[in-house]
Amino acid sequence: MPNASDGPPRLKGFSRSRAGQIVIPALLMFPTLFLFVYLIYETAKLSREKIRHQFAIDAAAFVEMTNYSDFLNRTAYVNGAFPMRIFEEGYGDFPAECEGKVQNCQKIMYADILYQNGAFPRSAGGAHAFSTEGVWDIAYSEPRQSGMTSANLQEPFELFTESDANHYWHQYDLATEIYKLWVQIYSLLGSVEDAQAKVLERLSVDHSFMKKSYWLNTGDPINDAASLARSFDVAMGDFKSSYKPVCQRTLNYWGNRHLGGTGIQPYVPSHTDPVVQLNTSAPCSSGLFQMEWVDPSMVKKLRDKNADYPGLLLWMNWSIPQKNYWNVDFPILMNHESPQGTLRTTISVQGDPANKPAVWPNPTPKFQVRQFP
Repeated sequence: MPNASDGPPRLKGFSRSRAGQIVIPALLMFPTLFLFVYLIYETAKLSREKIRHQFAIDAAAFVEMTNYSDFLNRTAYVNGAFPMRIFEEGYGDFPAECEGKVQNCQKIMYADILYQNGAFPRSAGGAHAFSTEGVWDIAYSEPRQSGMTSANLQEPFELFTESDANHYWHQYDLATEIYKLWVQIYSLLGSVEDAQAKVLERLSVDHSFMKKSYWLNTGDPINDAASLARSFDVAMGDFKSSYKPVCQRTLNYWGNRHLGGTGIQPYVPSHTDPVVQLNTSAPCSSGLFQMEWVDPSMVKKLRDKNADYPGLLLWMNWSIPQKNYWNVDFPILMNHESPQGTLRTTISVQGDPANKPAVWPNPTPKFQVRQFP
């Protein structure tokens, strides 16, 4: 028989059972696990917001720098490829006759005469002979080439020389027609360059594209990107003062004039008298546009290293979410105790080093925007 001191059998079995022992620590661990999951959620939400804002600053900087890349590429076209194509198409198959004028006459095209006199730039090997190294070796012939880096060109410019009039059956009336076309072409090129410079100035005056791009990608107040715009201005410097038109004010040309009268009369080389004063057209304040000069140091700044980064280093503080489960002041914590409160991006205008993009000389319109987030 069981001993009375052993107590009721049912109570004794319950005291020795281990089936419910996990319940108590589980009740203690569940809130801890819940808080841990919520911590992961809050951290992920903060990381997501920072990634979204980083993408926004990258996109804003890329959009802004594209304006400068487009300006440099279009200026390179105006400086080189456009005038070369126009004059080569117009005068590349138009010969200057010299039969009976001189001994050992060598046939030459008017495009070659104009190029030799410095009327337009082209590749040294001809209109279709670009360098195999990816560089457009377009330039003016000497001695005019040496003066194209300055706003003070040699005055007057001789469109046709006395030697041209002596060597070829080159008529003064034909020289006048070519002169008028030359003026029209460079007036048009000047208008194109002036228009694209004004577009750049309008877009960059307050960096509206940059601010709106950031706003569209984040939904934050548009003025939040003002610090990004300021950092762009500091890194870039005064871009507007780095480019200017090169302008020609006076011009002279030679050609053969008939003396008049009846019968066969000799042709006499004559030149413009007085020297032609070229009308002022945009973007020149005096004279006729010839090309746009951009300071090489500015182009270098957009491409080369700045501190440890290639190009322009931009930064801004972003709108860190303040609401969270623990009421932690993330803006103060991240802006003052951690560099994570600042967004950074590096943007540059460069291109494939083998192509050597340039505005002048060898104007090669292969500038590209590259970013290093």
